[in-house]
Amino acid sequence: MTSNPPPVNPVEIARIALKRLAERGLPPTPENYAQFYNAIVTIKSPGTKTNDELQHAWQVLCKLDDVLAEARDTTAQLLESLSESGENMAASLGQLHHARREALLDEQSHGTMTALLEDIISSTHTLHASVSSSHDDIVSIRDSVKHIEEDLAYNRKMLEQDPLTGTLNRQGLDHLLAREVKRAQRGESKFTVVLFDLDDFKQINDRFGHLVGDQVLVHIANLARAVLRESDFLVRYGGEEFLLLLPETDLNGASYVADRLRLVAAKTPFIHHNRRIEISFSSGIAELHADENGRALVLRADEALYRAKHTGRGRVELAE
Repeated sequence: MTSNPPPVNPVEIARIALKRLAERGLPPTPENYAQFYNAIVTIKSPGTKTNDELQHAWQVLCKLDDVLAEARDTTAQLLESLSESGENMAASLGQLHHARREALLDEQSHGTMTALLEDIISSTHTLHASVSSSHDDIVSIRDSVKHIEEDLAYNRKMLEQDPLTGTLNRQGLDHLLAREVKRAQRGESKFTVVLFDLDDFKQINDRFGHLVGDQVLVHIANLARAVLRESDFLVRYGGEEFLLLLPETDLNGASYVADRLRLVAAKTPFIHHNRRIEISFSSGIAELHADENGRALVLRADEALYRAKHTGRGRVELAE
């Protein structure tokens, strides 16, 4: 089942384009405005792209995100070093000024010393000015990197978000799953996934139409958000399949979440023209092994879901 992407709001696009121009200190000329406007429209209209183009764009954004993270760390270290050097130079200048005053008390004895101090003070003044200027330049670069990172974060969010339900999509899952698996294995903590599939969803589409089917998917996604913690993640894994990523959760905890969602869905049916549409789903649950990657983890949950779907409606199966 497919759905049309949400329409692009030209007023919102214009506002973002003007904001980006102002942040970068660029004049709002027709040429600059058109470039920013078209770039933002391209990002905000992912439905016009092919899957290959979306995947490529997402990979480029991920790489840029990593590069900018390194640049941010480097500029932070450089700023700290420049600040420390500037403080040391300011202190040295004070000492040199004091030494010069002492030397001037007896010019005949300390003529050579005075000349030397003058040269050192002049050189140090110049170096201090250069450090201060470099510090300002690095601050400007850091601010520019921050703006670029904000743009990248926004663009990645658009590419990683399912336009219908607002959940993460499969592209968003790839990056997130690898990160959470590494975090769990590094901290030796539990990590569990729940893959659930709506039962008899084709009958809902056939009986009420795909528009109602889409509304049912949005309904179940909202119910899942109400059950999950802020640290959990919801992904639209397929047409009517959803994946829950549950950090610091074992099989018992994940089973509780699945049961809780099942009860909430039973008590909160979808209403269409004053008619109740009952929603049930089958679930497969898998807990991360110490030597397992994210793909293998989801595969085991998928196998458990397969067993649940073939043994009845509304069932939960644990991965072997």
